[in-house]
Amino acid sequence: MSTEYVPVVNDSRLVVVDSDENIKKRHDGYVKRHNKKIYITFGISYILWIIFYKASLIGGNLNYIKDHLFKIGMLLFISFLFYSVALWSIAFLKIQKRIKVILYIFMGLSLVGAFYYDHGEFFDYHGMYNFMVFCLFIIILDTLSLVLYKWYVFVGLKKFLIQFAIFLVCLSLILFFILRHFINIWGNGFLNKKIENGDKLCKNEKKFTITGCPKDYPMTYMIIPETRNMTYSEKKEHVMREVVNSRMESKVYKYTEPVALPDVEAVLAKCGEQDKLVVRLADRRVKPVKGPQPKDKLNILLIYIDAMGRRQFFRNLPKTQKIMESLHKSGKMHLNQFFRYGVVGFNTNANSLGLFAGVQWIKGKRGLPIWEDYRNNGYVSGETDDHCEDWDRQYNNRTTVSFDHELIAPFCLPEYHDRTGNPHGNFKGAYSILRRCLTGRYVHKYGIDYTKDFIKTYDGTNPWFFRASFIEAHEGTASVLSLMDDDLVDLFESLSDEALDRTAIIMMSDHGLHMGLCFLFTHQGFVEHKLPFLATLIPERFLKEYPELRKNLDDNEQKLISAYDIYATLKDLLNFDINREPHEKDGTGIDVSKAKFVNGKRKRSLEKKLGRLDDWLEDKESFGLYKNYEKRHWEEEKDIHNDHFLTKRNTTDDTVNGTIVWGKSLLRKMDYRKCENILIKPGDCVCN
Repeated sequence: MSTEYVPVVNDSRLVVVDSDENIKKRHDGYVKRHNKKIYITFGISYILWIIFYKASLIGGNLNYIKDHLFKIGMLLFISFLFYSVALWSIAFLKIQKRIKVILYIFMGLSLVGAFYYDHGEFFDYHGMYNFMVFCLFIIILDTLSLVLYKWYVFVGLKKFLIQFAIFLVCLSLILFFILRHFINIWGNGFLNKKIENGDKLCKNEKKFTITGCPKDYPMTYMIIPETRNMTYSEKKEHVMREVVNSRMESKVYKYTEPVALPDVEAVLAKCGEQDKLVVRLADRRVKPVKGPQPKDKLNILLIYIDAMGRRQFFRNLPKTQKIMESLHKSGKMHLNQFFRYGVVGFNTNANSLGLFAGVQWIKGKRGLPIWEDYRNNGYVSGETDDHCEDWDRQYNNRTTVSFDHELIAPFCLPEYHDRTGNPHGNFKGAYSILRRCLTGRYVHKYGIDYTKDFIKTYDGTNPWFFRASFIEAHEGTASVLSLMDDDLVDLFESLSDEALDRTAIIMMSDHGLHMGLCFLFTHQGFVEHKLPFLATLIPERFLKEYPELRKNLDDNEQKLISAYDIYATLKDLLNFDINREPHEKDGTGIDVSKAKFVNGKRKRSLEKKLGRLDDWLEDKESFGLYKNYEKRHWEEEKDIHNDHFLTKRNTTDDTVNGTIVWGKSLLRKMDYRKCENILIKPGDCVCN
């Protein structure tokens, strides 16, 4: 018996042959997971299709459809995309053909349902047009998608990408030459005549242009940001100037040709080393309203010159005096002057708060500026102030978008307003005793031109309120103001008869001059400080409707007047009602005779000790009220003017917490009152 040694090989590789049953289970699991994802996609897309299609059916009058046509089209196109996703997802389901057919029928019936839901042919109900466009999307775009998909399946991914790229290039070239051909023949007519250039017939788009600069000089420009959109902290004194300049300098544009700058109101151009400020009113930001302006709804032009006494007006502005008198003599306007308009405080703080918000100067208290009140009642509001300072932030301790147009930022440029240190020197800035110029022009000219542009843009189409504020009287020599005389005359002369017919003009100051030798060393200067200038020009057309108002204005010229009376007058002119005085319409506040004197002075010693901490705490407290600033600003910026004059803007402001002190409107019958009855302190009272 023989034996043989046979080696045993240990092979770790095992071949597992699975059963048909296990293979089927894994396949069924994959199909189930795949179909679940597709069904979820189908369901979500189907729901979104219905939502967006229904949203595209929004309707209204012709103007509404014109204004929202793009929105309707986008909603319709988005609904088509979701419908297509739902439609294509059926094709990728791994289910029986019978079920797929049922799903396709369901999608078709859904279209029929959409048709019957709205198949109107009007502006309010325009479902027929939506349905037709929707079907065109499906026929054209889904058919194109199907062709591309079959092409991709037939040739494979790599060849498809190459062939498709070649196809796109060829198609682009063909379309390019076809379009060029049609552009060339578009203007052709009979007898080989062509349409001519229409530049002389059409209103040209306003474009920023630099002219007169040598070609070898570099030309650049910077866009000056608007201040009306700045936040509370950005508008703080001495901070706003840096914000304006840093934003402006963050982007320097090279000038090569005329450029359209939509919604830009101020540009600083540079030719070599020479600067030039260009200011304009941007295109209208509020739509025209329908119908004629109601007779009782007057426009308001408020010309405010800080620190101008009554007699100073007549000394420095004789030409302005004459043109105001000529308007009175022409029978277009009725001129009134108020000899005993007195101050309720030493400087701008208390006086301007009374004038513009009707509140007393109490720390932590804020009022609603009168121009914001007008804006909330459907007026277009605008402002120019040739001082780098936001009134609402500086004196009212708040900020919001109160104006549709605002020109302040150019007056923060370093040539006029120093970027560092004290910007209010005796020889430069808003308090300078010298001529005040900015890139070769008097500073006030920019504001006056802006005022004229605003009126030209909106007068006759919208009721408007404009505050033209100037600081030229705020200096020690009492001579700079005279430089405004010719330009103020030009402003009055620019007003058409139609504009004068529907505009109340109020020219005033907050107090008289409180600096210089005359104020320091003479009784005359001491008295003039307490008697600021106030005059009104009211349209005769308006006064003819209410003859008693003319008599009241004339009688009130010699009465004691304070800032709270002027505020009441501005409130009276807003939605004027002969049978209801301002406080009756408003329903809040207290009568001036019942108000108490307040001490608006801050404790200097305490401020010195606390220093920056006091400012920081005050800012922090106030800034907390503006945590929703961006949201409120966005809502205020929406154009909510409708087709009539009485539309109110939907604004709420929880920052207003001051109590309105109601004086007596200058339009109403006024009794003789004592200084203490209208919050003029005994030391400020000029009654004889």
